Amino acid sequence: MKRHTAMLLVGLLTLSGVLTACQTNTKQTQHHQHHTQTTQPTQLNITFQTDPAHPDKDKPVKLISHITADKQPVEDAKVEFEVWKQGDKHQMIAAQKTKGGVYQATHTFKDDGQHVAVVHVTTPATHQMINATFVVGNPSASHHSTAEDHHKSNLHLHIEAPTDAKAGTQVAITGHVSKANKPFTDANVQFEYWREGDDKHLFSDTAETKAGNYETRLTFAKPGTYQLKLHVEKGSEHDHTTRTITIK
Repeated sequence: MKRHTAMLLVGLLTLSGVLTACQTNTKQTQHHQHHTQTTQPTQLNITFQTDPAHPDKDKPVKLISHITADKQPVEDAKVEFEVWKQGDKHQMIAAQKTKGGVYQATHTFKDDGQHVAVVHVTTPATHQMINATFVVGNPSASHHSTAEDHHKSNLHLHIEAPTDAKAGTQVAITGHVSKANKPFTDANVQFEYWREGDDKHLFSDTAETKAGNYETRLTFAKPGTYQLKLHVEKGSEHDHTTRTITIK
């Protein structure tokens, strides 16, 4: 009788251990699945337009972006419009959410000519950008086209740099280069940079971290306003663009 009871207890303990292990494995599996689902980046569909479609200088224009994921509106994004006229300073404009995944801002452009807009979209799962061009006013009234302008229009260049960089710390700077809305790869790309008021200009080579993205890491010795100039060369293509950053 005692032997039978002992064997029964051993069996119950073994069964309890198996059930506990199964429950633990189930919880770990559920946790892993939940973690995978919450960290999986989501591909966004981003559009850009202006209202009116052909804005005039010195008049307010709406910058509008419609953002969806899996055909559903994205309502939890941080959206910024980075806009500039080729060769001029970049401006970052925060967008406000309206409804149905639509984000917009109002801006007034001071110059005629072709402008560039980069839509920066950040969600809890991902960060994406698209770029677009649009014409303000009547460019022929204030600008005479040159061979260099036609040459530059073949490539689209964009410099991505942090807005909170500090002197003495390494900063990642990326040049995005595309042609006909496709990444422009295997180019010779350099960054030229200098502090406003200084005569010395420095140069830094880049590495193509992914198609059309050229990255370098810079350390700015002193606080101040710096100019970053992106140089791109490949075969007959040669172009550059400049933006201003502030180092604290």
